[in-house]
Parts: sequence; structure tokens; C-alpha cells
Amino acid sequence: MDNLYTLLRAVDNSHSLPLTPKEAADLLNRKKAHFHEEAKTNPLAREILRGGQITCEFLPKPVASSILVGPATFFRVHELLRKTRSKNFPLQIGGREFPHNEVVDLYERCVPNVQLHYAPWCSLARYATSLGLAWGCTLLVALVVGHSEETRTALDSGVLYYMGLYTTLAALLYTALKKNRDVRHSAPWNTAVYLDLTTDLIRREQPAVAAAHKDILPRQKFFKTPEFYHAIVRKIEAHGFDAELNARLNATQASAPASVAPAAQNQAAR
Repeated sequence: MDNLYTLLRAVDNSHSLPLTPKEAADLLNRKKAHFHEEAKTNPLAREILRGGQITCEFLPKPVASSILVGPATFFRVHELLRKTRSKNFPLQIGGREFPHNEVVDLYERCVPNVQLHYAPWCSLARYATSLGLAWGCTLLVALVVGHSEETRTALDSGVLYYMGLYTTLAALLYTALKKNRDVRHSAPWNTAVYLDLTTDLIRREQPAVAAAHKDILPRQKFFKTPEFYHAIVRKIEAHGFDAELNARLNATQASAPASVAPAAQNQAAR
């Protein structure tokens, strides 16, 4: 199922750089259309697009320098959902209260690959993936050891018992403390800041949104730290990418006449 992120990325990939003025205008209009279409039925996207407020009254009041302080953004909502996941706290969107998991459902319509739903500690769904990996690795090792030259058995009982015990304990403890995203897809923080950059430009009616591809944003590939992404969020809110985006857009449009000049000359010669 398509979400706002995949729709915008498809728009970015529909035209390659350099862009003609017509292509830049097409990208701008299509991105705006996707945002406004999503906002019609998604109160979360609507509140973010208008720069409103999404809060949780059950969290301690954050200090003024906290990333949670400020207008609604996709990154800020992700952090709110992450901090309220274990307690299943509801959130307020524009003054209206929504259950935690309902907000996550709204958020997933824009940002895929999040693991932010509340699940009770005793829920099997919470541990199914990690336990499956633990037991699968145990069976594989027991099979390999069992078919070695020394034993020649189907499955090594010692590996099944000891490795099965330790991997099960590790899976339960790790999952209880941490939930991981699907590493095959884009990290939610990277997606959130890309959507925040696009939202900021659309809100201010900036033509540079046509040049706002995901590759313009810095990212951490392996170990991600909040401080790195907090700096990007602050830069977006201060419109710190405007100069780079405008330069990219102007450069692509300036190169467009050169690309069409040979065709114009050929037609004139005819």
C-alpha cells in the first residue's frame, strides 16, 4: 500500500536532474497535491501541514531546548510516539485526543517502517520475531553439529538445550527493552526529516520543493544518534536548506535552455 513517503519519492524519481522549468513546476504541483490529499483524511498530516500542535499531557513538561518543543513535525511526532509507546499514553492532535495506536496508524500512512505500536509485555506478538530468529538459529547450529563426523545424529541435544535456553533468554530480554525497525527499508528518522523538509517548503509555497530530494539531507548509515537528527530538524525549522535547494533548482533550470538549444536550432534550420 502506498504511503505519503513512497508517493513523494515516486514524484522525485519521475524526473531526473537537470529539470526544465516545466518539470520543476510539475514536481511542485504533484507534491502539493499528495500532501493536501493525505491531509483531507488524515488529521495528523493536516496538523503537521498547518504547523499546529501534537502533544501528550501525560509526559513531563519538556525543557525549552527539548526537541519535543515546537510546532508539529513528522520527526517530533515520531519522538512523542516513541516516548509514549511503553505506557500507551494518548496524544492530542489539534486539541482532540487520540489513542496511541490510532496515532501510530495515522503516522504509518506517511512514514513507513515504524515499530511504535503499544503491545503488552505478555503479548506473543511482541516477541514472535525475536523468538523465531533465536529458535531458528538454534536448530541450524544443532543440525550442523549433529551431522558432524564426531556425532552423526540428526540434532545435537546439547546445542538444543544450552543454546536454545540462552538465545531464548536473550531474545526475551532484548525485545522487552528495544524494538527494531525492518533494516531492509528506510529508517524512520531519515524518512521523517525528508518529509519535514518537504512540508516546510510546501507550507511556505517555495518552488525549491521541486529540488528537495532525499539525497540532499545528511544521514547516518549504521549507528544513529538523536543529536545528529536533532541538528537536521533545527536546520529545517530555521530554513537552513533554502540556499542549497534554490541553488540546485536555479542550476538545473539554467542548464535547461542549453539542452533544448540544439533542437531549436535544428527546427529553425528546417
